[in-house]
Amino acid sequence: MTEIYDAAIIGAGHNGMAAAGYLSRAGKKVVVVERMEKVGGMTSAGYMIPEAPDYLVTPCAVELLFARGSGIIEDLELKRHGLTTVDPDPTYAYLHPDGRSIALFRDYKRTADDIARIHPGDAKQYLNFMEVMDAMMDIGFPIMMAEPGRPELRNIGKIIKNTIRNVKLKDKLLAISKATADQVACEWFEHPATIALLNGIAAGAGPVDEDGNAAAYMIFAVTHRLGTGKPIGSLQAFADALAKSITETGAKILLNAPVAEILIEDGEAKGVRLSDGRVLRSKVVIATSDPKTTFTLTTADTIDRQLVKRIEHVPSNRSNAAPLLANIAMQSPLRLKKHQDMRHDDADLNKAVGLMGLADDVRESFAAARRGDIPSRHAVSLTPLSNSDPSQAPDGCSLAYLYLPAIAVDARDGWSQELKNRTMASIIDQVSEYYDGFQHEVGRFVETAREREKRLNVSNGCVTHVDFGALRAGQHRPATGFGGPKPAVPGLFLGGAGSHPGGGVSGIAGRIAAKRTLRYLKNS
Repeated sequence: MTEIYDAAIIGAGHNGMAAAGYLSRAGKKVVVVERMEKVGGMTSAGYMIPEAPDYLVTPCAVELLFARGSGIIEDLELKRHGLTTVDPDPTYAYLHPDGRSIALFRDYKRTADDIARIHPGDAKQYLNFMEVMDAMMDIGFPIMMAEPGRPELRNIGKIIKNTIRNVKLKDKLLAISKATADQVACEWFEHPATIALLNGIAAGAGPVDEDGNAAAYMIFAVTHRLGTGKPIGSLQAFADALAKSITETGAKILLNAPVAEILIEDGEAKGVRLSDGRVLRSKVVIATSDPKTTFTLTTADTIDRQLVKRIEHVPSNRSNAAPLLANIAMQSPLRLKKHQDMRHDDADLNKAVGLMGLADDVRESFAAARRGDIPSRHAVSLTPLSNSDPSQAPDGCSLAYLYLPAIAVDARDGWSQELKNRTMASIIDQVSEYYDGFQHEVGRFVETAREREKRLNVSNGCVTHVDFGALRAGQHRPATGFGGPKPAVPGLFLGGAGSHPGGGVSGIAGRIAAKRTLRYLKNS
């Protein structure tokens, strides 16, 4: 007889494995199918530089910021399964061209003191700003954790309690939630360095000139309160711990198993057909792939045409701006040239994420991407991976993770190898103004959005699957009719970054999909 699973989960990324973990702990029979040869998806890492085979490359995410508050680490006992983390303090540092810096410490009052050296007025404003950001986190995090359309009483209670406690800040919260990130930075602060710090961090959530993007500033409160959590052994160690956890409780993981079809029969999802012809029957399918990819896999002509078209128009890097990600392997230490020497305290900026680029560089990066152009100066952050985790590079060597929040998905004349090399040369020239070590480069891994699309099978290389925005939140993420407690297609649940609460390494989307699946199985 054909084996029937309670749930077939597409994708062994962190959300897929989170869903599997909660379901298997509830006694359900679960199989996770993954097209790649290893678990992790966008949280995977590996030795991917032929010229530097001993350097552990992290192609996408590097931190566990939101996972720290989601409960996934505790619920799935990931520390018991090998997860260990390190928290450099300061976590981030804005590097001004003149050698001065602003360090983002876990203690936001110490951060304000650091700003005071550059602009006393901005330091006072930072304390006021953090009062509002703390309120935003107190209200926003329970909303992130809640299932859209069916919030838990516990989360409702937290939201109401925190809203009442912060009622005096409601006008400021409303103004920030509706504004652009750039607008808020310029409204609240005056010095170019402070404004650049804010824009540089907000750019990671999307264009800083789009309404509603300023909600990304909640990351300040999350960082101060939770720390970033960089896994020892890269995020692959996080993915591997998840895999050990879920297989211990009975879930099965199939690698090198791309899905050819999500089987829709009599209007319901009934399992998946793999590319090698195997059919896995299941009562429910949870897709953590991006929504556009998911619905192209469904059995032809089985889903309402209007729903199909609605998904086809879901925005994924709609502005033509997407992160460019690179790992640079160096046969020497990576050290700041002057910013560390100009510090007045014992803060080690060589372990912090270095933010480079003025506010105008952030603005121009998005404007140039929309035109299909490559800017001459870049907004870029550098994570010195091996400075906080030496295991990621050979002794005496270093590995840097470069993140540019906005480079054209499709360049004006296409992404030729010559353009890619020229772009990387300009980036390396710029970061070399700040850091010493790049002159000893031995190899690199660089991925444009189109290359990421091909490697990870994600539309337009969109790391968040669906663009952020007030109109694509909650029940309306990824589109109206697809984010509520009842699936648009019976038995087919979305549980990846394209569903609530969105991108970022948290596992919340997977856990919500598991809750919905358990309720569906109980009622079916």
